[in-house]
Amino acid sequence: MSHPTEVTAEAVHDLLRTELVDLGLPEETISAETTIDTLEIDSLDVADLMVTVKREYGVDIRRTELAGVTIGELVDRILAGAPSH
Repeated sequence: MSHPTEVTAEAVHDLLRTELVDLGLPEETISAETTIDTLEIDSLDVADLMVTVKREYGVDIRRTELAGVTIGELVDRILAGAPSH
């Protein structure tokens, strides 16, 4: 896995934002308060996003665990589960 030396909220948010923009979402629609449910992406895109999170941070989050979760809460969950080194 390619973990950055330090996992920060900013780095995680930037990764999520980059991945979501790559999926075609306008950057201005992606904020910490945005819920995953309201994003204009299908379940396969969400699954791909979670694969990226697992690859980058070693955190396994199931798509079914994302109902009602905001981007900010997802960042917190990734930070809580990421190795500290």
